[in-house]
Amino acid sequence: MKRLIIYLFVCFHLGSFAQIGSNVFNDTVVHVIKVTIDLEHWFDTLENDFDLNFANPDLYPEVYRKSNVTFDGVSIMNCGFREKGNASNSIANFGKKKPYKIAFDEFNNNQTFDGLKKINLNNFTNDPSLMHDALCNKLFRDEGIPAPRTSFARLFVNEEYIGLYIIIENVDKTFLKMHYGSAFNDGNLYKTDRGAQMFLQWLGNDKQAYKDKKFKLNTNETADDWTGFINFVDLINNDYSSDFRQKLEARFDIHTYLKVLAIEKCVRSWDSYWGGGNNFYLYDHPDGKIRWIPWDMNETFQDIKIISGTSWLNGYLIPTPQINDRPLIKRIFDYEDYKNEYLDFSCQLIQNNFTLNHLGKYAVKRQALIDSSYKTDPYRYNSYEDFKYALTEENKDEVSLTKSSFVLRIRYPGIFPFIEMQREWVVDQLKGWDKTCSIEDKGLYNLTVFPNPSSDYINISNETGGFEFAQFILYDFTGKQIVKTDYQLMESSYYTLQLATPPPGIYLLLKKSASGKVGRAKVVIQ
Repeated sequence: MKRLIIYLFVCFHLGSFAQIGSNVFNDTVVHVIKVTIDLEHWFDTLENDFDLNFANPDLYPEVYRKSNVTFDGVSIMNCGFREKGNASNSIANFGKKKPYKIAFDEFNNNQTFDGLKKINLNNFTNDPSLMHDALCNKLFRDEGIPAPRTSFARLFVNEEYIGLYIIIENVDKTFLKMHYGSAFNDGNLYKTDRGAQMFLQWLGNDKQAYKDKKFKLNTNETADDWTGFINFVDLINNDYSSDFRQKLEARFDIHTYLKVLAIEKCVRSWDSYWGGGNNFYLYDHPDGKIRWIPWDMNETFQDIKIISGTSWLNGYLIPTPQINDRPLIKRIFDYEDYKNEYLDFSCQLIQNNFTLNHLGKYAVKRQALIDSSYKTDPYRYNSYEDFKYALTEENKDEVSLTKSSFVLRIRYPGIFPFIEMQREWVVDQLKGWDKTCSIEDKGLYNLTVFPNPSSDYINISNETGGFEFAQFILYDFTGKQIVKTDYQLMESSYYTLQLATPPPGIYLLLKKSASGKVGRAKVVIQ
């Protein structure tokens, strides 16, 4: 009877929340998800299901295994549980920490949890900071772009702690209802499938040609009507009439896509349409205009090299040479006003939301939130040390994705230095288009130290403003390091540094900010 009461609570009470998914995507807490699955060798079974589907999806469709789930202590009976992913699965050779999907509605079409039918559990492959998806999707949403919400969770399966995960909102009819309303969530939703390369090139009128490129219809599958999509691809590839621009504007939300592209270029989202031709949704809205929805942002905040050739990322803000192979981008940038709109937004982005002032405190607090959960993660992909310093310091270890069709080398500069580097890159790129865009100059700034002279502590303030995540280092006159703090969030007007009674003399105080600024001051110890 107790389980029945809890089940009814899940189905009826949670649906009455003000916003669908508001509990699941509360990212100020680490959630706890416990999956109970009645299989003696549950992991081997899910692995086999995934491998069969990967090898022959037509013969072996995706299989959800029946399970019971508790989310933060609330039970949901008869859910579906399976492995998911592509590279995030194939290179996850660190035990049971595969990417998973939970379907609350798999064995009961009317069952939801917190108003949601499904959630994705991603495993942070190629992300030592554990922040890529969270930061990128936050950027999209903060710019008014429909994008998945995220939160963090500890996953247990049959009482075994599998590790820390990021929950990614599922893009489905529930997501569409949230953003477009229940009267406008029944259009066709298309998605690049596992390993897809969909550049929106013209492949003819037969929908099978697009399916063979691993492009999927995720809604209205029974009707399987691809007419609207094929007409759109025909338009951007083959229509050179005098009123093409008016047709494109009526058929596609260009202005939102330009924002998506600018954000993707700033965060270096190479595994996207402009890069590898993957990880996006197209929603054919009932009003007749297609919307672009970004997806899967773990491959970001990176330097990536293709060993056999030039890096995709040694390119330009307006993506070339790829532009000639991606007809949507090519046709949009044929028009100067769209190009100027894109460049102007890129400047606005690096002055406002793509800044440490906007993203810094969010990242620092989320890192502190998940620290202990990742420290005890038994199957983590990156080391705890890599995670601990990922916001400020370069990860020295290169990762080789040898199971890809080509070999990649990935370097992680540190989230905060990366943001500052990319902001400067955008400024430099804009100069090439005769666009002036100013950002705060990095460099030395003055520190105020008091009391000075001192004996056992000093208070440190400076003339900078905004977000401050910094460390302090004290050197003696020979250059020997006497005191060094960890990076920490500076939220008051000054910081107190304990000196541990060094010998009397003259010392150099150095303050290193995550923004790249450096402060210096002379300190007298008596």
